[in-house]
Amino acid sequence: MNLWTLGPAGTFSHEAAVNLFPTAKIHFAQNFESLFDAAEKSGNTGLIPIENSLHGAVDEVLDLLLRSEVKIWKTYDVAVRHAFGAKNPKKVKRIASHHQALSQCRDFLRKHYPHVELFPVSSTSYAIELALEDETVGAIAMKKTMLERKLPVINEDIQRDHNTTRFGLLARKNPFPKEKKEHMSVALIPTEDRAGLLHDLLTPFKIYDVNLSRIESRPTGEKFGSYCFFLDFAGTKESARIQKLFEEIGKVATIKILGEW
Repeated sequence: MNLWTLGPAGTFSHEAAVNLFPTAKIHFAQNFESLFDAAEKSGNTGLIPIENSLHGAVDEVLDLLLRSEVKIWKTYDVAVRHAFGAKNPKKVKRIASHHQALSQCRDFLRKHYPHVELFPVSSTSYAIELALEDETVGAIAMKKTMLERKLPVINEDIQRDHNTTRFGLLARKNPFPKEKKEHMSVALIPTEDRAGLLHDLLTPFKIYDVNLSRIESRPTGEKFGSYCFFLDFAGTKESARIQKLFEEIGKVATIKILGEW
């Protein structure tokens, strides 16, 4: 399997890819868009963070799913564990990490480093490099990567409780054709804006007894007040109940299937 994930090496995405797919040939993408581009090519798959238990969905991933030809074919929930490292913790004036990691560790930072500047960077791996170069910089990253690169680990498990990231496996075609599908992810793009629209979009889920596990909105970018809706629910498109659901929703919105797993 040719598996693409966010780089560089040593990031949490890289670690998740290695643990979930130990025999895959792993390639690194510089950003979400290039990862989607790679996954759109025949024979490639991509592993991408789609949601965090503390901070919700990754907005850029939702936008890319909406306009891409790839789908989510499987999801994996991975516990996130962060560590704090520095060459000299008493001299730290800035703490670097990916912005999501900084947010996931804000309780620790508020308690132990309330007056230190937080410095968002492109990856947790890069934060380690900065901390190795400058003793006034601390880093939040994986303990394993810190040890490999010989950055002293000062604190472990500094993330907030129940910090879990859901990863999705992306591809144009289903890499697991024999596995039973039980869930779907869709985007609903309303065909008009009017009072009661959201009620009409959601009522069919009640009528056909379809359990929603997630719903959120994102602006379409066309104008203020223009939104599309992202939903996850139990069911498959082969189900007669889901087909009736789509028939009803199709009267007021365009439906794009984003994933089946």
